[in-house]
Amino acid sequence: MLRIQTTSSEAGIRMAVNGDLDVSGVPEFHACLRQVLGTYRPGNVEVGLAGVGFLDCAGARSLLWADARVREWGGGVTFVRPAPQVLRLLRLLGFDSALSIRTASRVPLPQPTAEARPRPN
Repeated sequence: MLRIQTTSSEAGIRMAVNGDLDVSGVPEFHACLRQVLGTYRPGNVEVGLAGVGFLDCAGARSLLWADARVREWGGGVTFVRPAPQVLRLLRLLGFDSALSIRTASRVPLPQPTAEARPRPN
């Protein structure tokens, strides 16, 4: 089950995602982001991923989708504090080079070099 809590401030919108962001949770995530964009027209959206226990490929693609939608509105998305298993999948898929990801230290995640990525067998 996916739960999303949304709060707004002068700095932008914060969405805290909790649960499994998988093929069954993607429609709810999309609907929530559409509602946020229709209501607030945010410049900056912060999506907290600390509470995401499971992320499949559909969920990972939904993060790319969210980034594209917010950019269409002229804003930007930062994905914050992904759990280790979530960050691992995003790195394996190469999505970490396309998305703005911030760890708990509030510092942007360094982009891995080609040598730092696992090489296929």
